Amino acid sequence: MSRRSIIKLSIAVLLVAAVAAALLLNGTGGGTNTTAAANASCAENDSKTPFQIAALSGSAAGAPRQVAENGKFRLLYDGAKGLVSLEDKGTGAVWSSYPQNRTGISDTQLATVQNPVVIRYTQGAKPAQTYPAKETGSAVPSLIDGGLKIDYALTSIGLHFTMEYRLAGDGLEVKIPYDSVREASGCRLVSLEPMPYFDAGNAVETGYMFVPDGSGSIIRFKEKHLEYFDRYYQTIYGGDYAFNTKTKETVLKNPKEDVFPSPREKIAMPVFGISRGTQGFAAFVTQGDHDAKIVAAPSGYQNINLYRSSVEFTYRSDDIIFIGDSGEIPMYQGKMIEGDRAVRYVPLQGGNSSYVGMAKAYRTYLTVERGVKPITEKNPALQLQLVGGVVRDEIIGSTYMAMTTFEQAKIMVDSLSAKGVDSLELTLEGWSDGGVFGKQPQHFPVASKLGGAAGLEQLAKYAASKGIKLYLDANYVMPYAQSGAFKESKDVIRNLNREPMLVREPNLATLQQQKGMRHFLLKPLTALAKLNSELNRYAGLGISGLRMDHIGDMLYSDQNVNAPFSRRQTIESWTQALDAVRSQVGAAAVHYGFAYTMGHIDRIDDAPLDSSHYIFEDETVPFYQAVVRGLIPYSGDASNVRDDGRSEFLRMIEYGAMPKYRLSYANSSELQRTPLDDLVSSDYRDWLEPAADEYRRALEAMKLVAGQPIVAHERLDRELYRTSYAGGVDIYVNYGNSAKRADNIVVNAGSFAVRKGGTAK
Repeated sequence: MSRRSIIKLSIAVLLVAAVAAALLLNGTGGGTNTTAAANASCAENDSKTPFQIAALSGSAAGAPRQVAENGKFRLLYDGAKGLVSLEDKGTGAVWSSYPQNRTGISDTQLATVQNPVVIRYTQGAKPAQTYPAKETGSAVPSLIDGGLKIDYALTSIGLHFTMEYRLAGDGLEVKIPYDSVREASGCRLVSLEPMPYFDAGNAVETGYMFVPDGSGSIIRFKEKHLEYFDRYYQTIYGGDYAFNTKTKETVLKNPKEDVFPSPREKIAMPVFGISRGTQGFAAFVTQGDHDAKIVAAPSGYQNINLYRSSVEFTYRSDDIIFIGDSGEIPMYQGKMIEGDRAVRYVPLQGGNSSYVGMAKAYRTYLTVERGVKPITEKNPALQLQLVGGVVRDEIIGSTYMAMTTFEQAKIMVDSLSAKGVDSLELTLEGWSDGGVFGKQPQHFPVASKLGGAAGLEQLAKYAASKGIKLYLDANYVMPYAQSGAFKESKDVIRNLNREPMLVREPNLATLQQQKGMRHFLLKPLTALAKLNSELNRYAGLGISGLRMDHIGDMLYSDQNVNAPFSRRQTIESWTQALDAVRSQVGAAAVHYGFAYTMGHIDRIDDAPLDSSHYIFEDETVPFYQAVVRGLIPYSGDASNVRDDGRSEFLRMIEYGAMPKYRLSYANSSELQRTPLDDLVSSDYRDWLEPAADEYRRALEAMKLVAGQPIVAHERLDRELYRTSYAGGVDIYVNYGNSAKRADNIVVNAGSFAVRKGGTAK
């Protein structure tokens, strides 16, 4: 290496060290900047005394005792282990914070599985993992109203926090008060995972773990299985788009080389659970779901033969940045994410210990404690989404393509009505000047080439006369980068590198960024302000409501050092936006339907009807549908873009959804060289008969269960399923290529059958 090269390398190293030191100083000062690598000691003192659990006042050291009870449960505390158990006073069943069946668990593993909390902390690089018994310090229990609290002082890593255990009417709530968390200099808390082995299942037992992957999936207990090197470890409500590494598989210096993950479902509901023998539990995150992960480890993971599920609360997110030619630098948020964290454990027994029983428990929580009220659905409707205008790139300039005018929309509705479709809801996208993406977040004026404001008002009156709800598509979250309707310098979120965050779409073939479309993400308060500025104009059109794009399927923070904004605050902004739409326009719809939107919406489009099919998952289940059916009407993906028409139609029936079509009056060939060039078949003339036929077939089943919740779901055979509804109707779905019989009902190949007065209770 030449002398000049050595000097350049030395300067680069010094630059990186200086930047890292500056960031570290900012982070430890409590600001919102991030921390980089450091070597400071975490220990508060030089003590080497082993971890000590103090005796609970009023009881002998280590003696298990009851610390609280209510009408249904007893809370027990094991002072020797510092762990709790929950007992049903009526049946004597017990749910413990450590596995009750320890078959195959070695003595060396006992300390791991009998610990109350997993702790992850960092000095700037890769986080270290530990638990209280591995550290020096103490745990001091004391009684509180309705339960017990334990104050942890882990002096070897300079961390203090409190875990509170309180009985609730339906179970046990575990809470970590934010103001109890305290750090000494040197180490920074990354996450806390309370009760990681609560009622864990043994591989020799019968049962399964439920994970909220998309619609839901289960991981069955098995003694013999593949060797698992990974676990289910996903962020509730998806990754934070303010951090590159939270939404990408690999982040490189050149963004064009970044690798996106393969298509997968998101967690829409902060719920997990285990069914074990004749008992089980549902757990749902009641505080802190905005920054948390669901953890589900199958037997054999890290050589522990247990099936365990828990929630990991994030206190600091991380990312990587690149400076000069130095390579990547790990970065952490300097300040902890604020807010209390809490998770509710609801014990289940007998037939209620299934995934449908778990869904019922969460549904009860939503309706009783969160105040979610059912949206009345008298007649199941076909969802018709019409593409209005879109801009097509040309060799020189661009051309506005009017795919469906407002008058043509009437023709399409009349054509469907003539085919027997007497109940539908209409949603228009690309209705504003500039078409789809166009000038968003600015949505007015209405596109003159589609008929203008007068034409849209006439369409709204026409729809109302037919009893049709008319929604307009609205996007105040992810505007097209070149729209000019916002200021990049002040209106968009920033990442940890303090730069405006750009979102690019992946190419599904290469999993690298797609050429062309780039989007910024608006600051949530900016999005809310721009929506509020246009609400009166929406109300004047006479429409039924708005479908708010991205609010139901995207959650992010803003890492702007001068005005940081958390995901919790974003949820508050999103729900305020939905409430404003309902108050001033009429109704609000969203895509996918994250749990925080429930109670603020009237419809869910593109609800998850599948899971990600991770290697350790055994079966996709309709948990999401068992929660929302009868509360909020929903539909799945558009039928005209299905990969497997037959099986996806049957899945729609099995999961209690009505069909949706995304169509246009003009032929889809006109969409080439537009942002919608993946919509390869949208001509309504091609889909008129199939849509009407699918509507009639779906209505055959869905009209009998309109507004009814799912009360049972079972796989009867390899390709035969039964979904039961509260009104006593069973729907059987046969995915196979030959007829099957169940409950004296013959279900034809690739079809479904309905039985009234069935097994449902």
